[in-house]
Amino acid sequence: MLLVPTLTLPRDDELEILSRTVEKTLEHPVQSIDLIGRDPLSRTFSVAMQDGNHLIARVADSHIPTCIMESEIATLMFVRERSSIPVPKILAYELDQSHILGAHLLLEKVSGIRLDTIFDDLPAESQDSLVTQLAHFMVELSHLTFPSIGSIALPRTPDSLPPTTPLALPPLGQLTHPCFYIDGRAALSIDRGPFPTARAYFLACAERERAATRALFTQGAPAGAEYQALLADTQAIVERAVTLLIELVRRCEGLDSADPELGQYALDLHELGPKNIIVAPNDPTRILAVVDWQSASVRPLWRCARTPYWLLPSLAGDDDARRQRLRSVFRAAVASNPVFARAVDADDTRHALDEVAEYDAFRDGFLVLPTLQSILATLPGEEDIDGLRKLFDPQTLAGRAARISLLTQGPGGLSLATSAPGSPLSESPISFGWNRKLYRYSVPATPHYSVPPTPIA
Repeated sequence: MLLVPTLTLPRDDELEILSRTVEKTLEHPVQSIDLIGRDPLSRTFSVAMQDGNHLIARVADSHIPTCIMESEIATLMFVRERSSIPVPKILAYELDQSHILGAHLLLEKVSGIRLDTIFDDLPAESQDSLVTQLAHFMVELSHLTFPSIGSIALPRTPDSLPPTTPLALPPLGQLTHPCFYIDGRAALSIDRGPFPTARAYFLACAERERAATRALFTQGAPAGAEYQALLADTQAIVERAVTLLIELVRRCEGLDSADPELGQYALDLHELGPKNIIVAPNDPTRILAVVDWQSASVRPLWRCARTPYWLLPSLAGDDDARRQRLRSVFRAAVASNPVFARAVDADDTRHALDEVAEYDAFRDGFLVLPTLQSILATLPGEEDIDGLRKLFDPQTLAGRAARISLLTQGPGGLSLATSAPGSPLSESPISFGWNRKLYRYSVPATPHYSVPPTPIA
C-alpha cells in the first residue's frame, strides 16, 4: 500500500504556546520555529533562539498516551549513561497532558550533517568506517540485556527509598510501537506489555488485530449496505488471519527457551538508518549523534542482531556492489561476537512472524492472510506443497495478488496490500513527516500571551 507523506500545518496559537513554553523554560527569547516533521504520534519542530542556539522540540499528539514520550526520554538517558553511543542532550520535558502545550520534550539540536544527505557521495573507506561504527553500537547494546520485551520507562522510586544506582537497569513499560496506538488503537483496552516471552508478545499482536477490527462494529461505522458487506468480508479475513497467526506462534521454532542465546532481550537499533545519524561537517566519519529514539524498544536478540535494512538488496531486486561490500563490512565488524554474528546469519520463521505481526490486519489483510498461509505451508519439515499450489493459484484473485507480491517485493513484501475500507476508529489520516523545513513561524516582536504556560517541572 503506497503511503503518501502529508504534513498538517500547526495553528499559529499552537506555535505561540510552544514559543512561550521554550522561553519560560530556557529563559531565552525565541527567534523562529520550523515544523520539520509530523507522524501519528507527535510533531517535531526546530527552534532557533535569538542567541544563535538551536534546539529540537517534540510535542506529543493529544490522543496518544504519554508512555511513548516517556520511553523516548528514558531511552535517551539509558543510552547516554550506559553506552558509548552519542545521543542528543535532554534540555527539559513535561509529561503532564494538562500542560498548556501538552506532553513535550526539548532536546539539543546537534550541529552537524544528516548522513543520508551525503552518504552516497562519500569515498568507500568512509562508508566502511561508518558502517563499522554502527555495527559496534549494535553489538554494544546487545550486551545490555533486559528481563522481558517492552520499552524503557522512567524509574518510579518512592521518596522514602534510596535512588537506584547508575548501573541498575531501568524499568520496562508498555511497548511503544505505533501498531499498538495509531488508527484509534490507543483507546482500545489491549495488552501492550511488558511481555515475559516472545510468544506472549506475538499472541498479544494477534489479539490486538482482533480487538481493533471488532471495535469497528461498535464505533458507528457507515450504515450503507455495500460498505457493511465489504466490512463483514474484511472482518472475516482478519479473523482468519488472527487464527493463522496464533497457529504460527504455536508452531514457530526458536522462540524463547528453544534458543536461549538469541532469546535474550536487548534494545533494538537495527531499524535506525542514515537519516538518524548526524556526522561532523569537517569529518563525515565522526558520528556526533544518533537521533530519533521514539518507539525504540527491547526485543529478542534474534530481532536486534540484524543487518540494517538500508544495506539489504533493494525491493527492485538489484543488489549493487556497494551494498554487497557494506554488508561484508558489517558482518566483519560483528564477527568477534559469535552470538550476534549467528543472529545476523539467521533468516528463519521467527523473522517472518515478526514482520507480519506488525501489520494492520484490517487494512492489509488482503495480503497478510496469504502471507501467513505461505509461511505455515513452508515450515521446515512441514512443507505443504499442495497448499502452496492452491495459495498461488493464478485463477483466484488472492493467488494472483500473492504472485505479484512475491515477484515484485520478495517473500517478505507486504506493501502491495489492497486497502480495506477506511477504519472508523481513526480520527485522522496517518501523516508522515519528512525532515525538511516546510513551515516557518516567526515569533512576534511583542509577545501577546494572555496566560503564560505553566513551568516545566
